[in-house]
Amino acid sequence: MVNRIWLGHFGEGLVRSPDNFGRLGEAPDHPELLDWLASRFVESGWSIKAMHRRIMLSSAYQMSTQYDPACALADPENACCGGLNRRRLEAEPMRDAILAVSGELDLTMGGTLLPTKNHAYVNDTSARGDTRYDSKRRSVYLPVIRSGLYGRLPGV
Repeated sequence: MVNRIWLGHFGEGLVRSPDNFGRLGEAPDHPELLDWLASRFVESGWSIKAMHRRIMLSSAYQMSTQYDPACALADPENACCGGLNRRRLEAEPMRDAILAVSGELDLTMGGTLLPTKNHAYVNDTSARGDTRYDSKRRSVYLPVIRSGLYGRLPGV
């Protein structure tokens, strides 16, 4: 789990084969760090939120993405985490940022935007027509109906 959380924040896990631990997978780049994080994870009562916080407050996560020729020469694949690798911004945070900057982001927490009863939409592609996508709430609240996905994020 710690490797998956690290992967989500850095784009690559401490074990580069996150779906294949053990003999057939790759060895961790930093086994001591992985063990230390796993120990903290257990000590915190298996708290995923605490692990996100620990990683995001680390100096490794807060490093600059600015290119450093000396670091690139010494560690071309950045295996030693000499700087943070650049990553594409996903659509959901971009939508939320645009709405926030425009002053239109609705920060209401909780609830659902899905008008159908729980699981009633599973085999019904027409449920997409009843679903509200015009909301200005954070993207995390937009329903995802896999049988009826939109081609772009709505509301922006």
